[in-house]
Amino acid sequence: MRWLILSCFLPLFCGCSPNSSEEFHREGKERCRALVEDLAKIENREQLLRAEPLLKRRFESLVGLMIEAREFQQKHLEELEGEVAIEENEIDAKLETELRRIYAIEGGREVVERAQHEALVRLDAYERALTRKRAQLISSR
Repeated sequence: MRWLILSCFLPLFCGCSPNSSEEFHREGKERCRALVEDLAKIENREQLLRAEPLLKRRFESLVGLMIEAREFQQKHLEELEGEVAIEENEIDAKLETELRRIYAIEGGREVVERAQHEALVRLDAYERALTRKRAQLISSR
């Protein structure tokens, strides 16, 4: 279920400005679509275990894009004021459906969480550093 939380934040980081945010959003959708296609091919535990390294790379790629989008958002904060939009899209629903199906496979949740782990740790570390940086800026004023 952690991935469901992760996927909810992707549109936040991708819906920033009319120019580059559209590129982030499009790239995010494409990466999610590729992940959905990979998940759709998995029918049993053995296939899931074989796909684990690929899934790990997909999660790392998504987190990398999220971090890039977040950095873009921070650099262009003034320009983006009021433009952040959360949009539900078809690929999000498909991703959620595929993850629920994979979780129903024996041991599926554990394999997916193991594949996500490093990406989520990286994202968490980035967000914590960003929070600390913001707090330092506020306290120095």
